[in-house]
Amino acid sequence: MKYLFTLFMVGFMLTMTTSFAQDLEQNVAVKNKAPVVIDSNKKIVKSEYVPCDKSVKDCNGYIEHIEVVGRQITPISYSAEGAYTLDKQMLKEYLYGNGNLNDILGLLPGVQFSDAAYAANQVTNIKPNEVSIAGALGYQSGYQIDGVGNNSKLSKGDGSAGYNHAHNVEGHSQEAFVNLKILEQVEVYDSNIPARYGQFSGGLVLAKTQNAGKETRFGLSYRQTADQLVEYHKFYAPDFSGDDVLETAVFNKKDFNAYLSMPINDVSGVVAQIQVLRSSESLNQLGNIREQEQTNYNALLKYHYNVTAQDQLIFRYLNAPYEGSYFDVDAINSNYDIDGGGQSFMAKWQADRQWGRMDSQFDWRQSQNSKKTASARYVWANLPGKAWGSYNDSTTSLAGGFGDIKKVQDTFSLKQDFEISNILETYGYHDLSFGYHLEYQQTVFDRLEDSVTYNGAVVSPNINCNGYVNDCIETSFARQLEEIETELGRSLDLADPADFNLYQDNLLTTGQYFQSRQVSPSSTAEANIGYFSAYAEDNINFQELNIAAGLRYDYNDFFQNHNIAPRLRLSYEFISGYQMILGANRYYESDLADYKLNQAIQPTHNEVRAIYNNRPQQWQAALLTQGYRYEYNDTKTPFSDELTAAYRQPLFGGIVELKWVRRANKDSINRIKGYNDQGESVLYAGNDGGSDYRRWSLSWMAQFENQHVEFNLSHASNTTSRKSFDGDTTLEEEGDGRNTKTLNYSYDDNELVFLRTDSVGENGLNKTDFQLVTRHDINLERQDANRPIVVNLSWAGNWNNWQFSAYARFNGSQDAIYPTGITQSIKEADTICDECNPQQKEYPVYRAKKRPSFWLVNGSIKYNWLLKDDSYLTLSIDGENLLNQRTYQVSPSTTGLELGRRFWLGISYDY
Repeated sequence: MKYLFTLFMVGFMLTMTTSFAQDLEQNVAVKNKAPVVIDSNKKIVKSEYVPCDKSVKDCNGYIEHIEVVGRQITPISYSAEGAYTLDKQMLKEYLYGNGNLNDILGLLPGVQFSDAAYAANQVTNIKPNEVSIAGALGYQSGYQIDGVGNNSKLSKGDGSAGYNHAHNVEGHSQEAFVNLKILEQVEVYDSNIPARYGQFSGGLVLAKTQNAGKETRFGLSYRQTADQLVEYHKFYAPDFSGDDVLETAVFNKKDFNAYLSMPINDVSGVVAQIQVLRSSESLNQLGNIREQEQTNYNALLKYHYNVTAQDQLIFRYLNAPYEGSYFDVDAINSNYDIDGGGQSFMAKWQADRQWGRMDSQFDWRQSQNSKKTASARYVWANLPGKAWGSYNDSTTSLAGGFGDIKKVQDTFSLKQDFEISNILETYGYHDLSFGYHLEYQQTVFDRLEDSVTYNGAVVSPNINCNGYVNDCIETSFARQLEEIETELGRSLDLADPADFNLYQDNLLTTGQYFQSRQVSPSSTAEANIGYFSAYAEDNINFQELNIAAGLRYDYNDFFQNHNIAPRLRLSYEFISGYQMILGANRYYESDLADYKLNQAIQPTHNEVRAIYNNRPQQWQAALLTQGYRYEYNDTKTPFSDELTAAYRQPLFGGIVELKWVRRANKDSINRIKGYNDQGESVLYAGNDGGSDYRRWSLSWMAQFENQHVEFNLSHASNTTSRKSFDGDTTLEEEGDGRNTKTLNYSYDDNELVFLRTDSVGENGLNKTDFQLVTRHDINLERQDANRPIVVNLSWAGNWNNWQFSAYARFNGSQDAIYPTGITQSIKEADTICDECNPQQKEYPVYRAKKRPSFWLVNGSIKYNWLLKDDSYLTLSIDGENLLNQRTYQVSPSTTGLELGRRFWLGISYDY
């Protein structure tokens, strides 16, 4: 702490001293001062002091002469940085659907959405879709709101296993789900990112909320969509019986927003805004219609105060909680409530001085991912007494949940950034930027109760449950068999169809029980991590050449690695507006709390029970007693090495950009199966993983008087090293086929799935293989960010009272992993106890298949009425997938739904 205090005080005294000197010399001429050149996205400003007319009363010898050269504003950066800027107007024009921050990022080159973005349940979902920037997964990119980090270390945003995870809480890569309505500007980097920013290996998204203006403004808006405004595509498997028809969700989604922007006096102002997005839908849970709800809030309060003409204080509080009430449609007694989202407070001091600029910021933020649900999960055989699975023609009947979990993250941060102009005039003008960042993060995982998973039901008509009522059921009849046999005058012959039907009609429940279970004990794990980073970057301007060379240093007290990341970018403007850009950069990943929590969490353990005289005995530890632990020893920090090249020039009133980006992701953490000295199963962290991302993109963007046009085409490849995968989960045994397997490790039941692949054998016949793999490997196989070709075309225009916008996206074909909604059973051949038999277990099946390409077109129409008091009323209609195209989310030859055309209706009032 003493070092932190010393750093802050040095900056404070430097700023105060120069502020006092500047006030004394405010109107004093500064002779021979070199010109200052600042190149920004929107303008070029040249400033120099020149002799003034001494006959003028206020002339003190010299005055500052400023020359402003205007340029057409487009999202493409004019600097060597690989940035794209979306202003307030574009945020309003392309607000479709839920209006989340991530939704608009798809306009830009190199940005791809996950598979889940096009799933049928997205029509009711209010969470932002995960996006990939520069080939990275969602959690690997950095997100900031007003300079405050928004990355969640509680979750990697993996929703592939559904919301009701066994050992986790399905979350998101971002702490707070920010709506476009509270934002003023969004800046997106896909390459050549300055040394000031770090702790990511993907892209960077900088969102900025609005400040109060000089006039009071307020407004209200309301948007709504419902099932009556949505069309679906329904698909049925070849073996579909026709008895049941696919049902679509009955839902209602509402979006309400209110804001107030008000100056308090000439030097201060306040912005207050609240936005609520709520969704409710009715779903069929095994024949019963039930409703589930989701709500996301955005509440913003921001105050600024101009202490002097050169000093501004900003205080901002953002509260964005998320809550949802869900249930599994295929399981009874499966209600679960999820609480997520976050809040943050920020205090910032911005100081402009003669020597440059200083920004000082302190912030605190908190986020959570928590769930409340039943503590036991049962996978029964679909037999009388446990036959609700028959509704979906399933071989199993599911019940219960996976227990209560609470995860909370608190982060405290202090940083200062300095910019000094013209510190050196040798070989060009040198602008130096440097700063530091300290962060302390506390993350807590709390399993509030034991969670028990029962899988592998054993059917036994003669079982006597011996007092066990939750995990065992006895055979029972409407009438005693002896009574029926007395009436018949003979014993029942089950080989006789008539007697068999009589037996079945009289059967109420079939005996079955569980002989094994996995227990996740109640426990608390805590990860406290300190971060320190510092950077320095020299921006050199020499005529038409600009070179930025910087270094960034990062350290954390978990991995204890000293990471140094060089950043280098070059821009050469050989003709006015014609630029060549090169770059070589390194970015270090930051997702450490998740690793440290994994290491601290207690593993599951296996329990079994024997059967004696058809009676289940007490639960006891299995021969293989528990699941695995995590250990991170001498682990390196994963990083991404980037090479990039770009060419820009004016074209047809806009800017055209040709860009090449390569990211070599190295030292990625892979899982190595092993055992420690105590014989416990351990997943050791290795650094053998990696991936390679390459992209060509062609973009053209133009801003005319009342229109904006953008086109971009990207061709990308994203290859993951096989060393990143867990690999085989079973031992190879001759002649065992796929019905009997011996696991090669102590896996959790909920971590294993089947991957189905179809091929043509040497004999020309179709061949189907089922491979038992981990969910970790399924997520790598998905390759969400590996659509080879993506094309975007967007347009927006304003004429009198009308506003129009349209956005078309082409998604190229790709290899995809489809969930099938069915399970595959195996017999595990390992011995779990001395008196136990091999058991049959059920695991979900995923299918590898080529997904065809498809187009999506969205559009919006708004009409504004100007009222007498200079306020205006706006009516709007937004449409998604206007051409009602397929999205190919349903696996071939399976039954399922796909989203088609859908609309939002809205009304707003602004003053």
